[in-house]
Parts: sequence; C-alpha cells; structure tokens
Amino acid sequence: MRYKTAVEYRLLKQIISLGIFFLWWILFGIAFPVIGILVSGAKTNLSADISIPIIIFSIIISFIGGGSDFKFFIQNGLSRFNIFLVNLTSITITSLMTSVLVFFLSKISFESLDLSVMIISKGFYYNDNLFVNILLLFVLFFFCSSLGLLIGTLNDMLTGLKKIIVLLLAMSIPIVAAILIQLGGETVQMHIIDFLKYILGYSEQNTLSSIPLSVTLLVLTSIIYALLLVLTQHHEIRHKSV
Repeated sequence: MRYKTAVEYRLLKQIISLGIFFLWWILFGIAFPVIGILVSGAKTNLSADISIPIIIFSIIISFIGGGSDFKFFIQNGLSRFNIFLVNLTSITITSLMTSVLVFFLSKISFESLDLSVMIISKGFYYNDNLFVNILLLFVLFFFCSSLGLLIGTLNDMLTGLKKIIVLLLAMSIPIVAAILIQLGGETVQMHIIDFLKYILGYSEQNTLSSIPLSVTLLVLTSIIYALLLVLTQHHEIRHKSV
C-alpha cells in the first residue's frame, strides 16, 4: 500500500465517522430539543457547546484507530514510519477541517437555538481575529485526537499485567506531583502557579490569551508524536490464539 492511498483510506474513515456523528448530534442535540420547545410553546432558549462532544468523539475514533488501522497497514505492506506519517497527516487534516466547521457552526443563532464554543467565547479565550480563534480550535482538536491515538496505541501494545502497571503509574503521577509541590513549600508553589498562568495565557490583567495556550498544546502534541514515533517502531501485532 502506498502512503497516499493509506492517507486517503484513513481520511475517508475519519470523515465518514465525523459525518455520522454530526448527523447524530444535529438530530438528537438540536432538532429534537428545538421541536420539543416549539411544540410545547415554551420560551426557553436552547444553548449548546459544539466543541465538547466533538472532542470526546475525536478521542474515541483515534483510540479505536490506534490498533485496528495499524494492523491493516502492516498487513498491506506499509512501513512503520509511513504509518506514523499517515496518522500525523490524517489527524492534522481532519482537525483543521473540524476546527473551521465548528467555528462557523458556532456563529449560528436562532430564536430558540444558540450554538457556541465556550473556549473562544467572551470571558475565556475570545479574540477578534478569526484566524486566531480557528488556530486555537485546531490545536485543541489536534491535541485531543493525538492523545486518543497515543492511548489507543498503548492499549493495543500492552496486555494483562503490563497494562495494569502502566495504568497505575499514570494514575500515580498527579498524586506524586501534588505531594512534591506541597513538600516544596510556598516559594515552589508560587513558581508553579506563575508557570501555569504563563502556559495557559493568564495575564496580570485577569485576561486570557489564546496564543500561549496554543503554543502549550502544540508543544504537548509534539511530545505525543515523539512518543508515537518510538512506539510505532516497537508496536507488535498480536495474533489471537485459536
């Protein structure tokens, strides 16, 4: 299988999955509630955040593809490095498409329906520049989908006791970090708080800037893909025993 063919295959799968999700979300998240409001004659306004369900769904489809698509590509002769590039390319394209679509959907507003994206709304990371808002949505979807792919890859690689140990280690990281921060004293805690404010784009004027957050998410995503590059080289195909 060629790289271009693999990208087209993965893109088609993701676009179909997202298309099905959008249809489901429009039907059950918008149409039915609006019909209910109109039929009942109530003056209640329906408000819906578009980004949250899409983020959850993007993580799920990336998680599933982390194992199944890898097996399919290996069986069809695609090199491991090309598999890594296929995942990177397909997630980048779908994240960009989704961010543009979500941004313009968030501008839809009717008498009984108000679609929005909380993270780029006023009071959060709102910006007058259209491209800055789309950039933030892009890196957010890109990060979440990449995280789903990493978790899916680890889930497919690890079995039994190894999976339990890795899961427990992951759960223990925030606990150990919290203990170390408390032991570090007030000075260390203040430095950490200042650092978190900086990477999250929180200024002294109590305002939020999307650029630092976008950079932070891109750095985290780069770390994820560095791990994925290593994991892809050591990813083994498990055969089910008869």
